[in-house]
This record gives sequence, C-alpha cells and structure tokens, in this order.
Amino acid sequence: IYSLYSCTLVSRYWCKMSNLILWQDPFSFEQKKPLFISKYFSSLGEDEKFILKGFGINTEFSETLFDYARFLKVLDLSNLKSNVKKWIDLQQVVPKAYYTTSLYRIMNLLIKLFIRPYSLGQNKQFFSRLQDLTLSLMLFSTENATNLLRILEKNATKVSALKLDNFHSSYDPQLFEALRRIIKSQEQLRKFSIVGKQFPAEFYGI
Repeated sequence: IYSLYSCTLVSRYWCKMSNLILWQDPFSFEQKKPLFISKYFSSLGEDEKFILKGFGINTEFSETLFDYARFLKVLDLSNLKSNVKKWIDLQQVVPKAYYTTSLYRIMNLLIKLFIRPYSLGQNKQFFSRLQDLTLSLMLFSTENATNLLRILEKNATKVSALKLDNFHSSYDPQLFEALRRIIKSQEQLRKFSIVGKQFPAEFYGI
C-alpha cells in the first residue's frame, strides 16, 4: 500500500492508476485513523452535509482531485461500520446520546453515495459474483435498502443464500416489493431466511 501511495507522486497518469487501486477497496485496509473517509464527504450535497452538522461535525471538506466513490468495487459492511466508528471517535464532537444514531446516519450517507448510478450500482461484475448475501436492514434507510435490492435484482444472478437481519413488518411496502422481486429473480437461490420482529410468515406472489 505504501508503494502505491508513492506512485501517486510520480506523474498524473500514475496518480490516477494508483488511486484507482487504492480506492477500490479502502475499507479493508487496517487503519487506526481512517481519515480517508472525509474525502468521500466532499462529494455530498449541501443537504447531506447539513445532516453531518446536525451531529456537531462542522468540518469544511475541501474539493478532491477525484470523485473517489466512483472507484469503489468492494464494500464489506462490517468494515464500513468499523471505520466509520473510528472516524466518529476522531472527531470527538458527537454526544454519546447521539452516537449510535450518528453512526448509522453517516453509514447511510456513504452507502447512498456508493450506490449512485455511476458508482457501485453500475458495477455489474461486482454484483454478478455475489453468492452468499447477508443484509442488515438496520444499516440502511428504507430508501437505500430498496435501491440496493433493485440493483441486486438486475445485476446479481448467482445468489444461492440470502439472509435479512433486523427485518420489521412496518417497513415501507416498496421494500417488500423489492424483496419479492429479488427472490423471484434468483434462479440459484437455495436458502432464504429473515431475522427480525413481527415479519409476515408468507410472501404472497413469490
């Protein structure tokens, strides 16, 4: 990884090539201070930055050389959560009472950024390789979860095991419809499970 960082200083070409590699799976690198997360926030809209300010994060995010979210190819939600927690701790401004809320709201902002049409959502190769998939709906807003399921329906073809955690019957009907459609679209699906409270025993039309 340090060699790649050195390559970014050689020339414009090597800078771009190195960043393409560094930013395709940045959350997998073991880092005590994941300051790189701040670079993603430069791509957020004003309304989204306002959400950060609501948690006391008033940092001015300067413009970056690249739109790094476009380079992402691998997203492990557990690594994402771990790095966001470290990043929040570094800010030292989020009250304990709002820590969990801020954690998931910030994760949602990043996930929304990653699944934009030109980012992870268009990475058909990434989705086509998925086989064993677990989604914790607690990590998503209903809108993001619905969008992700729609992307999976169109691009994931080899899912054999699908598990949904933190599922609740009060979710938006659009989420249920997206779930129904992805289940029907997976011809190789052999195992499907839901973990949560008050979810329906049957999904009609599947």
